[in-house]
Amino acid sequence: MKKFYFLMALVLLYIGGAKAQSFNSDLNDLGQYVQRMYLNEPFEGARVVENVDNCYLITVVAEKPGNNEYATNRKAEVKGLSYVNKYLNGEMSMQNTVLYTREDSRGYSYEEIEDFIESRSMGYVQSMQVLSTFTDASGKKVFVYCKQLPMPEKPKGKKGRRRK
Repeated sequence: MKKFYFLMALVLLYIGGAKAQSFNSDLNDLGQYVQRMYLNEPFEGARVVENVDNCYLITVVAEKPGNNEYATNRKAEVKGLSYVNKYLNGEMSMQNTVLYTREDSRGYSYEEIEDFIESRSMGYVQSMQVLSTFTDASGKKVFVYCKQLPMPEKPKGKKGRRRK
């Protein structure tokens, strides 16, 4: 009897493991679509992609690979979340330019320009799913993140008779 229970437990673990390794074909197709779109014309930032059944918010980040793969992945993730936050909540940017003029002992003047750029965005995006990663022609590693959005409601047309 103990062998029967042990065998049943193994079968259940096998079935659960096989189900856990399945993938969403819609997300796979979406990842391939975004990759083709990027390779055709490279871009970075957030976009909304909609098909008949689903609506997705995607963000694309291209990073030059470094020595530490974890640091590169984390940097891309933070950039992607920043792009999405700016897309959803907007951004307020301020720029100040300061021009310094110095004169040396020989009478020559030098100009130094300092730009201070500050951007602020309200809100927070918790996480996004990694859709795909690939390497482009310039050697940068491209990360594609996505999040499923609710489908927007279609406006209903007015029904009735036409007025003459």
